[in-house]
Amino acid sequence: MSDSETLDVVAGYPSVIDPALRTEQLLPAGYLGPTSFIAGLEENVDLFVRGEQFNPDGSENSAIPPSPGLVKRTAEVLRCLQDFSAIKNLVQKYYSVSQTAVIPSSLILNALDELQVTVNASLFGSASDDQLVTFSTFVIRNTSKALKIPRNSDGTVFHKSFTGPFLRLEIIGVVCALAGRASYFGLADSMVCNTESRTQFSHKMLVACDLTIQICKSITGLNDLSLWLVHEDLLLLKLLRGDSSSVTWNRLGELATDIFEFGAHRDTPSLLPLFIVESRRRLFAASYQLDKSIATFLGRPPRISWRHSDCRLPLDISDETLAGHPNKLDAARLSLDANGWNTREVYQRSSWIRLRFIISTFREEILELSLQKPSPNRTEQLREVSSRCHQAWSLLPKHLQYTSSCWESDLPIGVKLISIISYLAYLYNEFSVQSLLYQDSKNTNAALLDVSSEILSTVLTLGRQWERSVDIKSDFTWIVLVYGFSCAGVLIRAMQEQARTGQPLLSSGSRSSLIRNLSVFISHLESMAGPEQATSPLFVRATSVFSSIIDEILEPRPEVPFNGTNLDTILDSDNDPFFFDLQGMDLFENQDFHVAFHDMLY
Repeated sequence: MSDSETLDVVAGYPSVIDPALRTEQLLPAGYLGPTSFIAGLEENVDLFVRGEQFNPDGSENSAIPPSPGLVKRTAEVLRCLQDFSAIKNLVQKYYSVSQTAVIPSSLILNALDELQVTVNASLFGSASDDQLVTFSTFVIRNTSKALKIPRNSDGTVFHKSFTGPFLRLEIIGVVCALAGRASYFGLADSMVCNTESRTQFSHKMLVACDLTIQICKSITGLNDLSLWLVHEDLLLLKLLRGDSSSVTWNRLGELATDIFEFGAHRDTPSLLPLFIVESRRRLFAASYQLDKSIATFLGRPPRISWRHSDCRLPLDISDETLAGHPNKLDAARLSLDANGWNTREVYQRSSWIRLRFIISTFREEILELSLQKPSPNRTEQLREVSSRCHQAWSLLPKHLQYTSSCWESDLPIGVKLISIISYLAYLYNEFSVQSLLYQDSKNTNAALLDVSSEILSTVLTLGRQWERSVDIKSDFTWIVLVYGFSCAGVLIRAMQEQARTGQPLLSSGSRSSLIRNLSVFISHLESMAGPEQATSPLFVRATSVFSSIIDEILEPRPEVPFNGTNLDTILDSDNDPFFFDLQGMDLFENQDFHVAFHDMLY
């Protein structure tokens, strides 16, 4: 093929719901690995090109009109775009503050102007039924075709392959998901329709996004846009339904399935433009980290295994460079070290994607070891994981390693927040290791108390920022629950035991400082136990029990059960080393818990 020819970037076609759009394909769909049934033919038969499947007969059936039901469902999605200026503003504001956006900004922002022209031309004012039908049919025909990426394409013009006369439904769903998240976070609030609350608007965007996924899976195969769509839909779903929702868990499984079917977990040689390869690496790394985060939270097996993947880390380059002219991208690669890190002290989205992915690889090992029975072999493996995790952190660029002094700097608040949250995730790896070592030996060790103390101190540092800014209140509540609560429980249990037995506290820190920190933490729990919060039952009980134990430590007295409740009823270390038992308590159906630490707005 010449450079002017195009690759048919589609990972296969599902069973077709609307037969008027595509005849059923007989070739196997999606990525097929080295053990697949066609592996022996690949060298001689040109069925597949690097995990991407060609449409063998080019049949798009564009002359056959789509079914009325499909048009009606598509029209429901498109009707949400009638106030596109508000959606556009929300997406732009989101990218202006986000430190964790996965899709390179230019690939989305460049598409917004094109989208607005097309939408205004088709849905200007109050669209009639005929307008919607015509527009829906137009979008369906485009979406049913394979997404084509010219080999000589660059990021500055990539949006033209799915906007304008080639407008596809996938990008509409992506934009709706981004706008829904931005609205939930309160960005550009005045631009949202006055008849809707921020949350109502976010729910409307989620419905449109979910419907878009259903339609796309029925009429076309996987492509880069559809992976973006499922990923962004999952992030919005997590905000509105919570990490504990079974819908969130199922959508995470769908994302993992799509990644494997598309072959995004493999880093095989590719004839695709570098900006496409890099955007896939970013999506895989971010999805991998998200998978480990939810798996830890729920105590379930992760969906995306690093042992079955070889996707490289994305390069530490800016979004603008990634989606710019290829010459600019090639020049930027010269500023990277041998490991792909930028040699300049810059803070950019790719840096945090890389850092959090590295932390998550150790979390996967810890999750696997948590399933093994205690044994000398597991103990040795845990210590080895701990050592490698510390070493990996020390090898990160120094400016990305969190220090408490950053709060006195002029760095953007978003950089400070993602830095401290990444540090907490790193510390929690060690806390998880030490918790498992405690299970093995049943002896509290100094390392467990020290890392618990460091996590508690770091959480309280973030708490002081929360007191200055309500914008991070919901994130802080979540972090208190996931990180602070477990660690405070370990520390207060150890101090209670020390007060009762008179044995020295194994922690290397100051006992009085630890008591002060625990007292401040209890104060935070008390402030979160308001009657309007779904977390109130847990935080009310915890505040009472923790306060009672602190009183016992400061003023020893004969042990008396506290209203029939003790610390073990709240923190049961024999259950899940990564989280405490909350079975039967409906704590997560409140929006204060929906901005998860790994999904920071900034």
